[in-house]
Amino acid sequence: MKNFIIRTLSGLAFTVLVIGSILYGPVAFAVVFGIIMTLAVYEFLNITIGKGFSTENLPAKAFTIVAAISLFANIFLITAYGMDPLYLLFTMLPIVGIFISNMYVKRYNVHDIRIVDGVQQRKPNGYEMFPFSIAALVYVALPFSLFSLVLFDKTGVYNGNLLLSMMVLLWCTDVGAYLLGSTLGQMNNHRLFLSISPKKSWEGFFGGLILSIAGAIVLRYIGLLELSLIDAVALGTIICVFGVLGDLVESQLKRNFGVKDSGSIMPGHGGMLDRFDGALLAFPVAIVYLIFFAA
Repeated sequence: MKNFIIRTLSGLAFTVLVIGSILYGPVAFAVVFGIIMTLAVYEFLNITIGKGFSTENLPAKAFTIVAAISLFANIFLITAYGMDPLYLLFTMLPIVGIFISNMYVKRYNVHDIRIVDGVQQRKPNGYEMFPFSIAALVYVALPFSLFSLVLFDKTGVYNGNLLLSMMVLLWCTDVGAYLLGSTLGQMNNHRLFLSISPKKSWEGFFGGLILSIAGAIVLRYIGLLELSLIDAVALGTIICVFGVLGDLVESQLKRNFGVKDSGSIMPGHGGMLDRFDGALLAFPVAIVYLIFFAA
């Protein structure tokens, strides 16, 4: 009972923080989501290249986090205040630093070559993990940075309603999946992706899809989502489908590294990467649709 209360309160507090930062204004959004993005990048690096800051992983982690913050801040400043897009080039400097710093990791330069069944093989020394620093930027930092693209209307005025609606639809997906998945899904045993997430079912997927589409329609009619009915339904569908895929992608990542949660910053909820795994795939696809295809 105590754990349930802690989980509920932490989840509620986090939801209020996210919603409040979006509605309050651009600076509040940038600060809160910048911190969330930084924590998510750090959690991803902890999973992939090692926890904490050791002598070996400190340079790569530091350069990756600086590059992530640079990417997020530059795209926000370009979108919000019309800063010259050329400033994005500064993001390349810490990325260059990632590659250079790896030359000075001693174990990366120890090459134990063996012949196995007539084939020359190198004993793993950790070097194969360093590309995850770049993956952190593509998988975590870039999607968070793209959130800024839907925060301003066509006249350049800040309006967080669209991003907030996308968040709500992602939450609708989770709720719908839980409600139908925990009832019909458990009874019928129609597993969505057994090898990655044994508890996810097709019933849960369709429950999430129905509630996400219904949520999009409701948000449109109350005026929070300023889209045509077709575009609202499309947005609800995209966020559900790619939100579920995003959840599965992170689950596969954690299973391959033997990790249950990405972090422990939120009691009962895991880390920031766990909270936004669906958004990392769903929101970029949704943003592409909204910019290029929505009426």
